[in-house]
This record gives sequence, C-alpha cells and structure tokens, in this order.
Amino acid sequence: MRGTISINAWRDERGYTLPEVLTAVAIAGILAAIAVVIFLALLERWRVEAAADQLAADMRLAHSGATQGLTDWRMVMMPDGAPLAGCSAADYCLLKLKTAYATDDASPALAPGTPPAPKELPPGTKIKEVTFDPDCSGGDADAVVAPSSCGPEATRTLEFNSNGTVRTLRPGQSGTVRVSSEDGSPSCGVVFQAATARIRIGEIVYG
Repeated sequence: MRGTISINAWRDERGYTLPEVLTAVAIAGILAAIAVVIFLALLERWRVEAAADQLAADMRLAHSGATQGLTDWRMVMMPDGAPLAGCSAADYCLLKLKTAYATDDASPALAPGTPPAPKELPPGTKIKEVTFDPDCSGGDADAVVAPSSCGPEATRTLEFNSNGTVRTLRPGQSGTVRVSSEDGSPSCGVVFQAATARIRIGEIVYG
C-alpha cells in the first residue's frame, strides 16, 4: 500500500510549462528595468546634491578666507565655458585678492603666492545659471523700484569681502547659483545672502 501511494504521488508531480516560464522571465525583466531606471534617477540626483554641497563648501571657504585674512576672495563661475586666465576648463575658480577691493578701485591684483584655484564639479553636473536680486534703490533706503527697471545685470563673479558680506560686484545683492545635471534637470540652487554671506542649499527641482 505504501509503495502504491508513493508511486501515484510521484506520477502526479509536474514541472513548469513553457508559457509559465516565459511569463516569469518577462515579469523579472520588467522589474529589473524599473529598478535600473530608478537607480539611474537616484544617481543623477545624488550627483547634483554632491555638486551643490561642493559649491556651498567652497563659498564658505571663500567667506572664511576673506574674513580671517582681511582681504577679498572671488568665486568666478564659468557656466558658458568662457575661459579665465589660470582656470581654463574649470566650472568655477577661487581667487584671492591682494587687498580688499572697492567698487571705485582700479582692477584688483591677485595675492602673490596664491595662484587661482580651478574647481571641477562632479562628472555629469554643471553650473546651470547664476541669478541675483539687483538693488535698484540707487542708494535711497526709502526707494521702491521694481527689479525689472534695473536693466540687464548679467554677472558671473561673487566677491566675498573682508567685512563678512558678499556681492556680485554690485553692492546690496543676494542671489542663487544653480547647479544641474548635464541635461538641466534635476537642479539645485545654492543661495547666498549679501549682507551676511550666509550660504544655504535649496531643494532639488525637476524640470
């Protein structure tokens, strides 16, 4: 009796059919493709976040160097690839000035013994744009003038001053340096406040 039951049980066992195997393989392939797409999207986000962290760290470095060394530091962005002497093929460059620089001074001289420091963002990222809030008051604290009345104010240079402030070569301005992936999305803004040189990293933005 036992032998008969064992034989019948063995005869009733079946393997997977070909359609079942193909269905399982197809489902596994779809799940793998979804996982790869999600991983690549996360990888792109991590790269942009790393680029923003690096840029913010170098801004803070320039700020501390200016206040502690009692001289001005500059960060020159090159989002359009425009070369800068001593910083060719860099995304941005840190420059230490010989002395503090005022708007009515002649062209500033670089500090001797401190060559320009070219900086590269992580691979696959770039500086997307540099924007800022222009001061349209013309020195009048009570003036209310729309920013659009200021005219074109393109700039790519941030100057960290020895008095603890930062400007875009036009006093009284704050703004954002936005970094992104090569195709422009996602992106992340590094925001600077003119009066205090406070640096903060914004949110990741898609589109």
